[in-house]
Amino acid sequence: MKEFMYLLERVKPEFENLPAALLNAERFIKKLRNEKATGVIIYNSDNGRGAIFVFEGKAFFAKVENNKVLEGTEAVDFIMRQIQQGYGKITYYPTDMVLILVLSAIYVGTPLYVDLDANTIIPTKFFTALQNREFSGVVLYRSAEDVKFWIFKKGKSTNPPPVILPPYGFISVYALDTIEVKDYLELWEQEARRKIIEFSEKLLSAIARTLVEKWGQNTTELMLLPLESYQGPINIKFDKKTWSCKIESNEELYYLAKEIERLYARLLRAIREREEIVAENVELYTFNLMQEENVLWPPTEENVFRRD
Repeated sequence: MKEFMYLLERVKPEFENLPAALLNAERFIKKLRNEKATGVIIYNSDNGRGAIFVFEGKAFFAKVENNKVLEGTEAVDFIMRQIQQGYGKITYYPTDMVLILVLSAIYVGTPLYVDLDANTIIPTKFFTALQNREFSGVVLYRSAEDVKFWIFKKGKSTNPPPVILPPYGFISVYALDTIEVKDYLELWEQEARRKIIEFSEKLLSAIARTLVEKWGQNTTELMLLPLESYQGPINIKFDKKTWSCKIESNEELYYLAKEIERLYARLLRAIREREEIVAENVELYTFNLMQEENVLWPPTEENVFRRD
């Protein structure tokens, strides 16, 4: 981790130690995608430390270390929850393709040698041994004045190995064969969308059954008809026998959440106009359901399901 931060801190950050409460995470992710950005997102707080590696707008690796190690979508989910709750600070370092490969090997790879005194090795023999074993990974040389690295893939280096090395430096070697190509930000968003839709289906189903029990079938149909006839990016249908709700939408996470909040608020107003106590019970049920389902609701201008 020392060498990882040593390299990373040589890069000028786009922003540094930004309080999480000030970051619009959804817009930031969208910006990275649109720009096909490459870089490293660093998260720091008392609850844990983590990093998300981005290549051409896709998060190919994510890791968090707190009381346990989280990777992939679990790490992204942890960081996103912390950000949306306003905990911690965020730094983003934009990098080029070569540096992101080097940083990945240091962060993810297996260390074979760390801080090996460069004066104790014969460079030609050292690098030839790596070539002969078809080594894949990164060799890093650093001194007080200089940093050099060589990227290997199956024994072949992207740049010529050195014949000599400057004195008073250190060599580290990190083995890394391959990294499975996934976009963990996209996978996290898909899971977040699924949870929001499932929560909303469960919520609207419970509200519909409450209304049937309280005011009967005909009144319930009249109150829910505007949801079914809604001409927007969300398609809502109720089974009139069981009052189970089904929601279909291809909308992005932020706009999906925003539209559901608007529809819920409209329905709640209609219920409140008819009987205040029923509306209060619906709000209480909604709050408890969100806690049970552990739903992470994106911050929208509606602010119906968030209590910041």
